[in-house]
Amino acid sequence: MVDNDAMIDEDDEQLDIPDNTKNIQSIQLGQIDINCWYYSPYIDNQDGSNEKYRTIEKLYICEFCLRYFRHNKNYRQHTLYCQCLCLLAKLFLERKTIYFDVNPFLFYVLVESDERMKNVQHIIGYFSKEKLSDEFYNLACLMVLPHRQRQGFGRFLIALSYELTKLEKKTGSPEKPLSALGQMTYKSYWYSTILTKLDEYRHSQIHATVTQLSMDTGICIEDVIQTLIELRLAHTSSSTGETNCKQQESRDHRHHHRRRRKSNSDSDQCDDNNNTLNSTSVLIIDEDLLHTAITRLSNENVSSNNDQHVFDRNYLRFINRR
Repeated sequence: MVDNDAMIDEDDEQLDIPDNTKNIQSIQLGQIDINCWYYSPYIDNQDGSNEKYRTIEKLYICEFCLRYFRHNKNYRQHTLYCQCLCLLAKLFLERKTIYFDVNPFLFYVLVESDERMKNVQHIIGYFSKEKLSDEFYNLACLMVLPHRQRQGFGRFLIALSYELTKLEKKTGSPEKPLSALGQMTYKSYWYSTILTKLDEYRHSQIHATVTQLSMDTGICIEDVIQTLIELRLAHTSSSTGETNCKQQESRDHRHHHRRRRKSNSDSDQCDDNNNTLNSTSVLIIDEDLLHTAITRLSNENVSSNNDQHVFDRNYLRFINRR
């Protein structure tokens, strides 16, 4: 990546500058305005002159990458941090292809505060999403640094992407194809989220449709139906068109082709009996079989690191309060 910022030469440090001469009156560092004390040889690199600033009222400085701008508009639109973030992610993501054209995307960066140093934060990972997605994608790229993986942070970011989707009163899905690690993380999230919601329906005696389950979780209809099939929790009565939740013996999951969502008919999928599941199918929940499915999934997800589960619960409490 090429950075157009001109670098300050070491020779410039020995400048014959009159005492008490300020070339920059103040700076805006992030959201803070600060009056300057002395001269500093900042170079005007935005008009191509590469001359040192003589006298300006305010210089805008990014508190993350420290790139500087003479005009507030340029400061707000600068993309260096996001470009560097994408380059960092490419070190750990095989299929990532976008590094420099970051304007169409929003970036959500997860950091951890340093307990020993005040106001110091360390990056854990991030996810990005398109500002406008014709395919209803709510996540374009997800990366957690290797030394912070298997601690629940990937699931945290996935959950956040769906909470943002629900705030928009929409449903969404991650951009495809998913990496092997991404697919595993997403399936774990889909399984537990959908099972939890089905259990809530059971306790509340709600007769929900697939569409309601999709809207309540933020998970698109295709992913909801696929999850019900993979968990062996859904079958359809060909005579009534109703979807029943059931539990069968554990066996290898089948891979079903996913199609783009253009209409409700595009969301139709078939269960093991070749009956159609779609957005209007009504969910009939069997208490015993649902409990068995939840217990089995919980046992499969048991980890020696219990912090992951505490982290998820605390996160969900935070979202619910918002």
